[in-house]
Amino acid sequence: MLKIALTVSSQGQDYYLRQRYTKVPLKFAAEAGIPLMPVILPMTDDKALIRAYAEEYDGFIVTGGGDMDPSYFGEELHPASNRVAPERDTFELALLAEVTALKKPVLGICRGMQVMNVFCGGSLWQDYASQLELKAPHFTKDDGGSTHHPVTVSGWLKDLFGEERIMTNSYHHQSVKVPGKDLVICALSDDGIAEAMIHTSLPYFRATQWHPEVDPDGYSKKIFVEFFEACL
Repeated sequence: MLKIALTVSSQGQDYYLRQRYTKVPLKFAAEAGIPLMPVILPMTDDKALIRAYAEEYDGFIVTGGGDMDPSYFGEELHPASNRVAPERDTFELALLAEVTALKKPVLGICRGMQVMNVFCGGSLWQDYASQLELKAPHFTKDDGGSTHHPVTVSGWLKDLFGEERIMTNSYHHQSVKVPGKDLVICALSDDGIAEAMIHTSLPYFRATQWHPEVDPDGYSKKIFVEFFEACL
């Protein structure tokens, strides 16, 4: 059985993860005939435990959530930044170090893409709407993906989808600014926001800025099934 580990958010004394992060992958895995066990990872700063996580699971999903601490990419906190969680930043960066050393597959979603970019030495727009003076931010407050916009895909996603233009949902106010080492942007919104990326030397280190688990469609299924197959 395929064992996939997912990172989580924290609030006070609680961990939390929206149910869609496990329900949608389970649905697509079942349709593809792939037995799947999703596991939620508690945060820790124990290096031995983080290494054990990396060794135990077949693949990793770095999920969405609050903003990264900008000190990781050499900036001061922007007034629009919110829900910064140093414990999560430290844990996910340490986990990525162990996982990539083992060359295990990683799929990033929203914040996950941002963390993966910073891990590779890249930087972020802390609030791209104000910093780039965009009139229509890629953001919806209802957490239902109701704000959609077109995206032009290339490389990995063009090959996967067989199309160059797709519609995606949006739920973010931060995005990739400067891509990290060996990362290539393979999807752009019409206003130039990075929407997906792939690592050119790791076997599977890929991410989308949008949420494939929100309003899941045929594109979502292709992303998740490809990830599962990379983990086998």
